[in-house]
Amino acid sequence: MKKKLAAISAALVVVLALTIALVACNEYKWQSIGAGDSSAEVQSNGGYAVRQGKYLYYVNGYDGTDADNTFGTPVKQAILRSEISEEGGKWTIDNSKTKVVVPKTVLYSSSNSDGGIAVFGEWIYYATPNYDKDKTGTASTTDVDFMRTRTDGAITQKIAKISGRDTKYLFTPSRILYISGTSVNYIDFSGMKTNKSIDNGSGAKTGTLAENVSGDVLWDMGLDRIFYVETVTGSDSFKNYNNLCSIKIDGTDKQTLATESTFLDENAKPEENPLSVFKYTLKTLLVETDAQGAKDVTLYYTKTHRKGESDASDGYFCAKASDIKGTEYRMFAEDSDVTANYPLGYSQGALLTINSSLYYIDGKDNPSDATFEQRLIVSGSTGGTPTVCYVDAQAKQAYYTSSSVTGLARISYDIEHPDNQALIFSEGIKTDWLKLDFIGTNLFFFATDDSNYVHFIDVKSPIYRQKDENDEDLKTPYVGLEREEDEGEEA
Repeated sequence: MKKKLAAISAALVVVLALTIALVACNEYKWQSIGAGDSSAEVQSNGGYAVRQGKYLYYVNGYDGTDADNTFGTPVKQAILRSEISEEGGKWTIDNSKTKVVVPKTVLYSSSNSDGGIAVFGEWIYYATPNYDKDKTGTASTTDVDFMRTRTDGAITQKIAKISGRDTKYLFTPSRILYISGTSVNYIDFSGMKTNKSIDNGSGAKTGTLAENVSGDVLWDMGLDRIFYVETVTGSDSFKNYNNLCSIKIDGTDKQTLATESTFLDENAKPEENPLSVFKYTLKTLLVETDAQGAKDVTLYYTKTHRKGESDASDGYFCAKASDIKGTEYRMFAEDSDVTANYPLGYSQGALLTINSSLYYIDGKDNPSDATFEQRLIVSGSTGGTPTVCYVDAQAKQAYYTSSSVTGLARISYDIEHPDNQALIFSEGIKTDWLKLDFIGTNLFFFATDDSNYVHFIDVKSPIYRQKDENDEDLKTPYVGLEREEDEGEEA
């Protein structure tokens, strides 16, 4: 049976011709493309593509950092909206209904794989490079504008400008958070008017959410709080510990999850028990929901303790944020060897990249008698370090990319039922920007051999990509070879 890999790429010259003439009086004037579905559930905020109801909003490829970013000009690397037709769980995108909703370039940063677009209600939030010129006529190479556009495209607002195109940031329904030095700052836009375009951030307020921050800050668009490590200051600054903290996005309810005394016995003195006093380094988190619908956060982190004149590693750990001391367990002894972590959950463990190879480590509630060597999933010695981008937890299968795989590969991490690596599809994938994005089982990626336009494929119905060598039209869907769904090749 023939299967298609749909290409979401559109020239949209007609749309631009109709709208470009409207820009003169209002810097952000754009023809309305019709209302979206602002009350619908949102899926996959923070990546290439976001689904809201029957609409898909996505970054239309990669065009570099030097492209013209004048409002109304960009199409490639701008934000487009398409309608999704779904039958039997399979998507179809009709490019004839695709329209430009944000004619601005989405910020590219090779240092911020978590940057991306978000949709909250009737607004699309995005970062875009600012090329304003100084008094000498030199365009900025560092400034960033945080902006939002209504989902019909009719109103666009500049919320704020910051310096630093590699800045880590998070969109929330009322605030933008971003890292500046050792602080987490916020831009609160809840006071901005919503009935007109704004080009100067009028109504937005700025401030500091957290100070003395050390290392990475962990956050998730599905949470109302962030997690971070706080450096000890003041009279305790000479001591060898730090504080593992969280705080709500609105600045309330700051909590210290672990501190100097957390792992000490009652009445024990820190200076007499250095093996039980720690410094933490956060790595990643996973939001989990139990059978009753209650949410908790599983944190993955490393710890060190003071040994003589230096810090000694205690290993790589996992714990529930609600009770660090009571739930902590060590996943791996040498934290310095772990370079990446794909969290599976407190009970399921994680996929860890250790010395360029991929390992499965059991979770707390699923102990295994297997030795560490038996948990090897993908060996880095065969070429390239695997990067996991999607996991089918029920089937215990991981989908990954690496320099030794042209496209996407799949491997089982079920110790009891291992299988060989299978090639899901063969395609050049741009991997030096945002993390590969999934909505359900649909993978979105920039296809490098098509000038970096964005495509999608359902990884549960894999195909090999095949293009007619005489077909130059990027809007034409590509037709896959016939093959059975479960077939594959050695990667």
